[in-house]
Amino acid sequence: MQQTNTNYVSVNRILSRLINKTPSKVDKFLQFGISFLGVSITHEEGHRSILTDLEIGSVSQPFSILKGVAYVKGVTDQTLIELRNNNLDDYIRLHTAGLESDYALLTRTETLLAFEEDNFKDLGIDYITRKASLIGYYLTNLIPSLFSEIEEEENELERDIVGHDIYGAIKNLYRPNEAFYRYTNYKDLSIEEKKFTKKIGWLSLLNLANPMLVGINNFRINENLKANGGIGYTMAPFGGFMDENIWLMIKSKHKLHLYFRQFHNREKLFFGTGLKLFNHSLYRDKIILNSEFHIWNQPEDMNFRASKSDSGVGGAIDVGYRVLNNNNNASSFYLNLGLSHKSEGFLPEYASLDKRTMLKLGFSLGW
Repeated sequence: MQQTNTNYVSVNRILSRLINKTPSKVDKFLQFGISFLGVSITHEEGHRSILTDLEIGSVSQPFSILKGVAYVKGVTDQTLIELRNNNLDDYIRLHTAGLESDYALLTRTETLLAFEEDNFKDLGIDYITRKASLIGYYLTNLIPSLFSEIEEEENELERDIVGHDIYGAIKNLYRPNEAFYRYTNYKDLSIEEKKFTKKIGWLSLLNLANPMLVGINNFRINENLKANGGIGYTMAPFGGFMDENIWLMIKSKHKLHLYFRQFHNREKLFFGTGLKLFNHSLYRDKIILNSEFHIWNQPEDMNFRASKSDSGVGGAIDVGYRVLNNNNNASSFYLNLGLSHKSEGFLPEYASLDKRTMLKLGFSLGW
């Protein structure tokens, strides 16, 4: 998920700049078309990344969105039954990972805008399209008629892995031991489950609380400080979480993203926080540092009904070394080496819920 999201943001920024470089009457339509398909691709890859991490093969079919629905398919019922019975938290996340990916991409875009790494002209259409897609999906909880009922295909390998992301997640959170079926419709939910879907639908409207939606990248506090903030919400494997984000840019050099996070399961709140350092120059832009640290309390064993909590931490460090710089067009080429670690628990964009240490090697292009 993290790799797909990183690549999408980069490709979209490059394409948007190329489109805006030679203005025409179809610019906005081209950008919207890219964003519309991009949402479908990254959303489905969010689902598929969970299966990939679990070493379960699948096929992403995002372009079928042109026919009204996008799928991840190629998984047998028995495989999904075994996943649900033996690893419920990953099975629930299989449902919510597409929305998680959408949410994480919005946060990435907000970070770029707040730190003036890009502008609303290039990123605005993609940002608004994805924000509308995320909230629109959640609004099916408040207005069920927005989402038509779906029936399972005869061939199980042609079926989507989860159907409606939210209804399926909630039904299995409440009733994990019920007879298995993939496609949960609103009418299949109990009264209590419908109340929970309404709650999540209303919470999703918190994603509108961000001045970037009207093109305001940040606010100048004084000559040395610019800041912005926003609120967001999406689902998690045990329920959901809400963020309060604060972006601080000090003397245009020190760029900090601080967040406070409230997780929830069926009834109880749990708390977390994190701090990220963005594109910090260690030596004349020759060496660039990105780092992050996270700490959290989450429901014990990521259980929907747990009242006790488990603590966890996560962090990452990434160093970019500039090996090529073209002063004529301000482009730069960096080699990147990174290391990340997380304890057991849920951390957005990290596909595994287990304890995991990863080494990253790649490159980045500054343009």
